[in-house]
Amino acid sequence: MKKKLFVFASLLFLLVGCGPKESGDNPGGGGDSGSKPETSYDELPSSYKDVMPEANKDGSILHCFNWSFKQIKKNLPAIAEAGFKSVQTSPIQQPKSGGASWWAFYQPLSFSIANNSPLGTKEDLKDLCDEAEKYGIAVICDIVFNHLANISDGVLETDKTPVVNPDVEKYEPEIYAHRNDETNPTFHHNKGATGMGGETQYYEYGDLPDLNTSNELVQERSLALLKECIDVGVDGFRFDAAKHIETSLDEEYPSSFWENTLGEAKAYYKSKTNKDLYAYGEMLSTPKARPLTNYTTLMDITDDGYISNIMSGLQTTNPERMLQAKRKLVNEPDKLVSWVESHDTYCEKASSGGAQVPEARLLKAWAAITAIKDGRGLFFARPDSSLSVANVGSYTFENPVVGAANRFHNRFLNAEQEITFSDTTYIVERFNKTDLGALILETTTNTDIEISSLNKFPDGKYFDQVSGKEVEVKKGKATLSLDKSGIAYLTKDVNSLRPTISINHRDTSFANSLELKVLVKNASECKYSINGGTPVSFSGSVTINLTETSTVKISAKNDQFSIEREYQYKKYDLIDGYFNVVNLNPNLFDEYEVYLWGWGGRFDKGLWSKDYTMSNGVMLVDVTGITGFLIGLFEKGYEVTKVTAWDNNVVKQSGDISGDILASGFYDAGNL
Repeated sequence: MKKKLFVFASLLFLLVGCGPKESGDNPGGGGDSGSKPETSYDELPSSYKDVMPEANKDGSILHCFNWSFKQIKKNLPAIAEAGFKSVQTSPIQQPKSGGASWWAFYQPLSFSIANNSPLGTKEDLKDLCDEAEKYGIAVICDIVFNHLANISDGVLETDKTPVVNPDVEKYEPEIYAHRNDETNPTFHHNKGATGMGGETQYYEYGDLPDLNTSNELVQERSLALLKECIDVGVDGFRFDAAKHIETSLDEEYPSSFWENTLGEAKAYYKSKTNKDLYAYGEMLSTPKARPLTNYTTLMDITDDGYISNIMSGLQTTNPERMLQAKRKLVNEPDKLVSWVESHDTYCEKASSGGAQVPEARLLKAWAAITAIKDGRGLFFARPDSSLSVANVGSYTFENPVVGAANRFHNRFLNAEQEITFSDTTYIVERFNKTDLGALILETTTNTDIEISSLNKFPDGKYFDQVSGKEVEVKKGKATLSLDKSGIAYLTKDVNSLRPTISINHRDTSFANSLELKVLVKNASECKYSINGGTPVSFSGSVTINLTETSTVKISAKNDQFSIEREYQYKKYDLIDGYFNVVNLNPNLFDEYEVYLWGWGGRFDKGLWSKDYTMSNGVMLVDVTGITGFLIGLFEKGYEVTKVTAWDNNVVKQSGDISGDILASGFYDAGNL
């Protein structure tokens, strides 16, 4: 049933703040009320060519959370096709416990690119940067400057500050040696600090050793890390817990940390590339007793508050509430990085068993934040359910709606805007003298809608870049039959739909045989090949049965676009009667003590044991009756004494081997 939507308000400004009002413009840059862009129907483009933003700060960022450098590199073609300007890595410093879990990367041991990290090597990072440059994609590295790793929560010095992890000495011997100096130590010992000091002199979110960032040695090592990254091709940085590091403008405890690190790094990058280094800092709430401009003179910042009204408006199907979303810096929206969800919010819910935001709502929120002027965003690539490190958990970034949103953002980067809403529909029109387009976002599940507020659109035919359908606009009114996403992007382009490839298994291991189910859309020609063999044509969908280790290539094209994907599949011959842990690094048993932490059955509620046997490099485990287990690595010679309690001395661990993985009969431990 078609639903008629009446416009209740026409907002010619965005409630996020703008620069000074220019002559002829109203507050949001929307132009005079009811006026049309200075163009005619015939002048509008019908075959727009995608162009990445020139400046790194202007484009969308894909947060490749937990991905290895090699995995990011392999996915660069798809990332470029999805319109992302930048990719962001997980923290690249040496992680605590060998990077066994995602949080260990946020407790680093060093101020250098890690030489033993699941993310890869320094050379892998360089290879990623070199390849990304070919696609015009910038590499942004997550950096932790505020603190280093502890031993474990609750282990404190006599002054109640956290004890620095002794492994720091291996990587930063001078910083470790001066950690408790009476004068100007390398770590803060100001647990009782109040005011600004309570935020910058002691890390208030957990027992983590807070670095004395005013210390000259700490600043030198911090700058060395940034320069090392720039030397391998990194184009920007995200700074974790940035608001917990003081600025030179603070009234209490000021220091020149940022000028002596980020400032110097910007000059160094400029001298090497003649371009501007991009940087932004994490702000989870407004800093205490100091303005955000103390930071925005140095870097962009995250915007944790803006998205809440967007998400609330979508959840309650209230687009008016979406328009009430306010950013923190009302006069500097171009300084803000918005996100729909972050690694913190996602992982917190995953750890507590909380419900995650439905993907459909995430896509609508991404469309909303990228469509507006200065609407730069960070798209979080969700990990798998076990939060596995060095694993691509989700390919939602390939969803056509994400690509359409990013391309719309890139296309209308500096265009003016007018935003309107009806009872359930949110509309963003973007326009300049030569081009115009509109985001139509339906907050309910309705797909057949009528709108009457395309105020900037000349009468004529337009095309939805999500569904490919033609839409006729007359006197600002239009009838749309939306894609199931509830999102449409109207432009003059006759057909900008890209081929899409869906596959049920990607880059995985198998035993016996593996059935691949491939679905291709928006393509007139589809082919696949196995191990470099003769390409086989198919139409729309195909099932491929693999019985050996294989490389599968799939290509698809239409009259405008073509794509190609390559997938790797490895077959293992399993030993019957046991669960097989395959692809283990043979050096693990020389370098570590290898334990199992199991639960259920003979492991009861949790038990450490070495209840396994080895056969030709394969770990064999009797899983009869158990619910699951994981592999834990300890320092060579270490013995677990409290076998029924989790031991925090674990150096590295696998993901949980349970559920479908346990049922499969094997686990590929190649990333351990």
